[in-house]
Amino acid sequence: MKAYKYKIRRPSKAVVQRFGQTLSLCRELYNAGLRERRDAYRLNRISLSYVEQANQLIEIKQIRDDLETVHSQVLQDVLKRLDKTFKAFFSRVKKGEKAGFPRFKGASRFDSFCFPQSGFKLQGDKLTLSKIGSVRIRLSREIEGKIKTCTIRREVDGWYVIFTAETEKELLEKTGESIGIDVGLENFATLSNGEQIANPRFLRESEKSLKKSQRAVSRKARSAGSQSRQKVVVKLRKKHLKIKRQRADFLHKTANNLVGRFDEIAVESLQIRNMVKNHHLAKSIADASWGNFLQYLKYKAENAGKRVWKVDAKNTSQTCICGASVKKTLATRQHMCQKCGLINHRDIVSAQVILKRAVGRTVKDITYVATQSVSLESTSITD
Repeated sequence: MKAYKYKIRRPSKAVVQRFGQTLSLCRELYNAGLRERRDAYRLNRISLSYVEQANQLIEIKQIRDDLETVHSQVLQDVLKRLDKTFKAFFSRVKKGEKAGFPRFKGASRFDSFCFPQSGFKLQGDKLTLSKIGSVRIRLSREIEGKIKTCTIRREVDGWYVIFTAETEKELLEKTGESIGIDVGLENFATLSNGEQIANPRFLRESEKSLKKSQRAVSRKARSAGSQSRQKVVVKLRKKHLKIKRQRADFLHKTANNLVGRFDEIAVESLQIRNMVKNHHLAKSIADASWGNFLQYLKYKAENAGKRVWKVDAKNTSQTCICGASVKKTLATRQHMCQKCGLINHRDIVSAQVILKRAVGRTVKDITYVATQSVSLESTSITD
């Protein structure tokens, strides 16, 4: 499956109004379904399923005429989304993690609705949506494969459509190369061959501008319907959206580059949720977005016929490739092994240990490689 995202070109006021109405009704249904599940369990110790709630939609429509303005499968998808939320909640409970009971959605926290099978038709750049109307989209690239779902999403700079299409794997030519990757904060990633990918720090670089915009928001009165406050809020949200897109673009390009060059990629199995509990590093870890990077790397590798290995992260930075234990603090950036005499940057050695754990290979060249950044200018985003 591959996702394609396009911006909707200047939708009419009538269409925007229908988009807003659909979002409002879907949010109301989501919250009502959540309330029903919560009360059924609290009062009667009954756990409701998706099927039980979906079967009530016909009766609900007889009472609420406005729900007839929303495609039936869109409403069903809202209840499926709620069901997935509860399944994820129970999964966290079983694992002993912090569960976080599903929460009601505010108007600013429900920004999309989905046509899961039908109710939409794409002809060229014209998209027709059932009970909404037709819109034009910026078809920046052709869609490959059969379209399965169509999602309409509201973002601060406009409305977007996201198609998911069923595609065949795009197998890449084998290179016969393997690599170990150690992600970090000094550099975004260090490879076992000595290459280091610089950490762009998009959030850190924009903090000054964000603080200025945040102060402007704080100065505005919270009076109902305040247009001046709304303007500065939108400005702040656009800055955050830009950072999000910059980060996603960097992660996609980096993952594409690595998958194109290597057949086997070894990474650490990181417990990022535990790592961000360190309040000194939490912001930097979130800015680096290792979790998203590893997710992108995994599915791109699978689609290309390559493999990503996850290895135990325990002591990868405290071990030499010869197997000896070399204790280091975070401030110690140089690895020096008393047993085999290896001297190298600690992150390069960690990446070599990760590779060795994954594929059982000893890195032949253990001499120091000068720090270099991987060029990504010629790599395009394909997902």
